[in-house]
Amino acid sequence: MAAAGWPGPGPIAVVGATGLVGEVLLGLLAEAGVPAGAVMALATEHSAGRTVSYGAEVVPVSALGEDTLGRAAVAFLATPNAVSARWAPWAAARGTLVIDKSSQWRLDAGVPLVVPEVNAHVLAPGVRLVATPNCSTIPLAMVLAVVRRHRELVRVLVSTYQAVSGSGREAVEELAAQVRAPYEGRAEPPPQIYSEPIAGNVLPACDAVGAAGFTGEEWKLMRETQKILDSPVPVVATAVRVPVAVGHSESVAIQCASPVTADEVRGWLDGAPGIRLADDPGQGLWPTPRRAAGTDDVWVGRIRSDPYAADTVHLFLSCDNLRKGAALNGLHILQAAIERGAISA
Repeated sequence: MAAAGWPGPGPIAVVGATGLVGEVLLGLLAEAGVPAGAVMALATEHSAGRTVSYGAEVVPVSALGEDTLGRAAVAFLATPNAVSARWAPWAAARGTLVIDKSSQWRLDAGVPLVVPEVNAHVLAPGVRLVATPNCSTIPLAMVLAVVRRHRELVRVLVSTYQAVSGSGREAVEELAAQVRAPYEGRAEPPPQIYSEPIAGNVLPACDAVGAAGFTGEEWKLMRETQKILDSPVPVVATAVRVPVAVGHSESVAIQCASPVTADEVRGWLDGAPGIRLADDPGQGLWPTPRRAAGTDDVWVGRIRSDPYAADTVHLFLSCDNLRKGAALNGLHILQAAIERGAISA
């Protein structure tokens, strides 16, 4: 999308404009040069009438409905599943390109699940509903796609260290309140978002434990990665919540079908689109959530050969879960859709 503005056939709607991802998406659209007059900020009736920041300007928030969403040429949905289930098919059937951040459509066989650096080719003309993956799936898929160009993948083990912003604004506020309490001489407020306090703590389950002892977050990461890569490669995940505001991190072990070295993987990743190599432990240069926060890249480092298995490498990555892990991936999908003729611009 040209920085000169949005030349599309209608406005761009951001549904869920008052949430964290919607807020970041509005900022990215402003950075891309889309004029405020070409953007609709939509949310629930409860939020209608408010204003939200749009670069140096503000835009009004309107209620989501047929009269508002029906005018959009493109709609980004940063909403709960129930909202997406109601409105995504409705808008897509009317010709709107819907880019959905919820998990509602990700594993639907008829809906492309897209990380443009990996599988932009699935954005065929006529596609009107596209899912963007989980915020932990996106950076993992980007790294695995690079390695897969050089070695067949056999098995992937991943442990995530996920920031509280993945649970929404209320979780960020809860962490901040728990951190401040002892310094302000107050009792720690009881947890509302998580089952126990997150400050000074690590929770070894991001959500409810379900089938086979895995959480829903873990199943998302495993199944979505396979769909994006179009491969049955086994991906086994442990998803962990950590007391960080922004920035998901992951420890990844990649087993290949033939021997692979850390130097080879380092060379493949260096300069790959959307990836920033940060791998100089002697100088304290490695991926961290603080380094990744506010940036558009997936930071990758701590790349090591497995001392017991010549076919396996280990690495660590960090990514801003609100930018590339969510909003920016949606914007990249729109750009790829324009380039591939899936939507006129």
